Amino acid sequence: MFFSSLTLAQLAELSEIIVSYDIVCQWSIHIWERMKAYPHWMHTDHAGVRSFHFLIPKFHLPAHIMVCQTVFSFNFNRHVGRTDGEAPERGWSQINVAATSTAEMGPGNRRDTLDDHFGNGNWWKTTRMGMSSLPLFLSYSLNRL
Repeated sequence: MFFSSLTLAQLAELSEIIVSYDIVCQWSIHIWERMKAYPHWMHTDHAGVRSFHFLIPKFHLPAHIMVCQTVFSFNFNRHVGRTDGEAPERGWSQINVAATSTAEMGPGNRRDTLDDHFGNGNWWKTTRMGMSSLPLFLSYSLNRL
């Protein structure tokens, strides 16, 4: 999944890619050697144009040894802001309800159904973002009167 998703990054011509994973300290060790076992269209330029940063999400970081806590910390890396790296994990609590209904589906149907569920969650988040700033705007407007 990782290498196939990088093909989209190649199309977007991204120069810096942040990879966040619970055990990235182990997983990233031989990542480029493992890439060679995949089809050529999944290969990416990891030494030239692109800069890859492998980081551990903040919730999982305390379980690692001190070396991992410094090398793979979001706190000590540039261009990540105050990101905690846990955002991909937050959606699982909502999607778990779909697990029983998709468990016996074929791979295509299952993927389409899960895509629909994730898309619905994204739509709800997007449409509710404006509502969170509405009270601030109304408060500001009323104070100006």
